[in-house]
Amino acid sequence: FRAKLFGASLIIIGVALISFTFLINPNHPDLFFIKLAFAIIIIGAFMMLLITEESVPRRISDAQIEGNLVFVKKMTKELKLLGNATFLPKSPVLSEERVYIPAEKTTGASLPYIDDQMVLNLKTNGEVLGLSVPPAGLMLLKEIETEGSFQDSDLETIEEKLQTFVGMNILSGVTLKKEGDRWKLELEHQQPCCADTDTPTCNQYPCAACSAVLTAITQASKEKIQILETTHNGNKTIFQLKIGGVP
Repeated sequence: FRAKLFGASLIIIGVALISFTFLINPNHPDLFFIKLAFAIIIIGAFMMLLITEESVPRRISDAQIEGNLVFVKKMTKELKLLGNATFLPKSPVLSEERVYIPAEKTTGASLPYIDDQMVLNLKTNGEVLGLSVPPAGLMLLKEIETEGSFQDSDLETIEEKLQTFVGMNILSGVTLKKEGDRWKLELEHQQPCCADTDTPTCNQYPCAACSAVLTAITQASKEKIQILETTHNGNKTIFQLKIGGVP
């Protein structure tokens, strides 16, 4: 946004400089100022159209994330997983944050032993008890963390740090507040969330932006975070969370 604003300002300055040059001497305008004005306009157009242009790798990355969302959604449907997701922090057996989706929709149920190798949690008879996958927004969060790590924050200061998502134009608003024994996370998207509100996708495997925020909170709290419920209100996605106390 700042690049576009600065680019537009340069274009306006360039046009004004050309007008001023012809106004002073309409018959013999100063060629130096005309060339300077055109250079300013070109730089402004460059900033508006090229610097803010979405790169091919970024478009490929977005498509890849969307593909992961579709795949996990199909997996949860095929495996008949009904439970809400729990975000797991890094640990001696987990090199990065994970999302565990259980088969049953129960609150406070004990989680199985989960390490980097575990994907499907199975009973001895082969029945699937749950699915463990990386969060959809993990790579996005790593890009954001070039501005500073969320692991150095805590639950008292994390809301201020989460404004990075707003500053980088990923979300329009982020609030995190404690309400009784749960936490309310409200995320305002620039357009309606990509998740289908008619399915439990947001409860089980949130989109990249929501997932990146939830993973950042997991890093800051260093606790397991369980999604209790999710609601949508226009461009807003509201999560009710249990932070800590998940066995």
